[in-house]
Amino acid sequence: MTASAQNHPARQSHRAAATDGDPYRWRQVAIFGLFLAISLIFFARGLIEHPGYFIGRGTDPPQTMWFFNWWRFSLSHGLNPFITDWVWAPLGINLAWTTFVPIPAWISIALQVTVGEPATYNIILTLMPPLAAFAAFLLCRRVTGAFWPSVLGGYIFGFSPYMLGELLGHLVCIAVFPAPLIALITLKRLDGEISSRRFAVMLAALLVTQFLCSVDLFATITLVGGFSLLLALVLFDGDARIRLRRLIVPIIGGYLISTALLSAYFYYLLALGYPSGPLWSPNKYSADLIGFLVPWRTIWWGCADFATAITGRFTGTILENGDYLGVVLIVFVEIFRRRFWPTPAGKFLTILFLAIIVAALGPNLHIAGVLGFAMPWSIFQRLPLIEDILPVRFMMCAFLVVAVMLARWLAAATARPIWKVAAAAIIVASIAPNPHASFWVSRLDIPAFFTDRAYANELEPREIILPLPWAQKGNSMYWQLQSDMYFRMAGGWTGFAPFEFRRMPAANYFYGGINLAEAGDQLKAYIARFGVRAVIADPKEANFPIWQRTLASLGVAPLNEKGVWIYKIPRDSFAAYAKLPAAQVEARADALRFDTILEAAEKYLADGHDLSEVSPLELKRLDLIARDWLVDATPDAYTDWQIGPAPDGRVAIVIVGSYEGIRPLIERYRATASEIDYPAPTRWTPASRPRLDAIKPLVVIFDSAHLAAAAQSLRDSPPPERTTPFVAGVLSGLGPSTP
Repeated sequence: MTASAQNHPARQSHRAAATDGDPYRWRQVAIFGLFLAISLIFFARGLIEHPGYFIGRGTDPPQTMWFFNWWRFSLSHGLNPFITDWVWAPLGINLAWTTFVPIPAWISIALQVTVGEPATYNIILTLMPPLAAFAAFLLCRRVTGAFWPSVLGGYIFGFSPYMLGELLGHLVCIAVFPAPLIALITLKRLDGEISSRRFAVMLAALLVTQFLCSVDLFATITLVGGFSLLLALVLFDGDARIRLRRLIVPIIGGYLISTALLSAYFYYLLALGYPSGPLWSPNKYSADLIGFLVPWRTIWWGCADFATAITGRFTGTILENGDYLGVVLIVFVEIFRRRFWPTPAGKFLTILFLAIIVAALGPNLHIAGVLGFAMPWSIFQRLPLIEDILPVRFMMCAFLVVAVMLARWLAAATARPIWKVAAAAIIVASIAPNPHASFWVSRLDIPAFFTDRAYANELEPREIILPLPWAQKGNSMYWQLQSDMYFRMAGGWTGFAPFEFRRMPAANYFYGGINLAEAGDQLKAYIARFGVRAVIADPKEANFPIWQRTLASLGVAPLNEKGVWIYKIPRDSFAAYAKLPAAQVEARADALRFDTILEAAEKYLADGHDLSEVSPLELKRLDLIARDWLVDATPDAYTDWQIGPAPDGRVAIVIVGSYEGIRPLIERYRATASEIDYPAPTRWTPASRPRLDAIKPLVVIFDSAHLAAAAQSLRDSPPPERTTPFVAGVLSGLGPSTP
């Protein structure tokens, strides 16, 4: 990335600023110590006298601890670290598409065997902000030749709102120290201080390092770097443009070297197939226009009631809140623009900053959580691999540009030192972290069943269990880690679940969509399909009382032992369920859910209620859906169905499923529905050929007359899913039934 290309013409200033000639190298060590102290004070202070705590929140940090342990375990046991069936057993998963952080994991091995995974995670996490800050300091020092403005630049990048949010759960997203160093060596090459060959080798080393810390950020840096080079070629002329052109060949060389070194990784990324569509919704994890002005609680004043009321409407999570700039930074960026716009350097940084901001806004503009018109990123999100980039993470690059901007402005300002200090203090205060130590740490809660080896008395080695809560709802990854990988899991949390697991209705049930008909039979189908020999549930989970009723249908007596409930499944208990086709199992659940929503919608309109107000909450309030259906109205709550008004006085019913799972519904209603979209918002036609390995939303839109006719048909001629027992009905399929 050539984020600091603003000084390309001024070779003499670069040389004067070069840190290689700094006679006070101890000051650099002291600055790193300062950044480290800031990190310890803010983020690690809450760990004092709390050995069972970790920095962050949620289940992503325990997942990263599992990845640390997995690398140690796989290497020590001669296992392929990329492919494993210890999670998502017995089918397994390709970990190349997960965040399994090879370089941090390799570095952590010695720490793991001495202080354990939680302490190892805390140590490595605490080091990342100062490493990023110090790398940005070196870049700013190179650009400005001024020490203290560069310290400010380092702080802005290393402790930016982007870093503060990602620090709560995403180690992969704060291992960003290679980014400023790539810009630094690019400047050195432009000034002829390093040869093309050395530059290519150094670039390859940094690219490999970034890739093995975060594939996502590697792609992000590559996109921003490519745009930066093109922009610089447009804005600079003369000797500067010639030197920029001479960068192209060694940059290509650096990427070729890095590709060769990473060839094994690329093989597992691409040769074995890759997940269909984006792993996470780009629209959900995009910057919000109001988010540039109002911070989340990671910033000291983000805890104010008015701030939390606003951020509570944003689509993302507190971990992905890196869009906050604040009035202060925006004002100083504008001051920089006015001061340096006449120069190519000023134009370069300003345009680059604005372009990154536009990319961070994602495929659609968001204003306080409300979806708006399409943005330029909507074009790029359709490209393979690039579609997996979360737009809000472009803010990492934006803060690096801001760091260079403000360091450059402060170094060039002619104001008295006292005013410079005041300006720096205001900037630092505007993005200062939340000062409460308890905010940054969480308790690592694990049942005694896994800490005192009680599992060895109840389970066989490598036996497959179904851990509950499911996926990221619980800490099953740390359960397995604590057992020294004693058992395998037909579940886990690796960032995404393999398709064959996600399509099973029981997975959605345990994930939060408990509105599942025939839940007991669906659970038996899951257990039989994946060879589960024990279900281990944490009774502290909020939905556990609901799960208990379903688990009771297994017909096995539970064992309540040391903080967990264990349901041991005798071998071949549900042999008849093991033969059921997964697509038909899913199709039956999808049809029963759709039937219920359709009938509820028809009753809602027949009772004279306002069509414009129809929603899951309204159906629930009016008791038009079963009382055990939960409707969670909180932001980002999981939902696998929806209903709402459609244009022209129509009703839209939404469920999610694979194409094989929802195809019977499409065939059933294609003649009567006003519109069918799959995968929504794409209009479905008989010629449509959606991917078969993806879970996508189906939208079926009815006018009131056809909705009433469809509901009447369900009552007069009940479809197969309502008239056949589970096993026989699944084997026979839904059949062609039309209202």
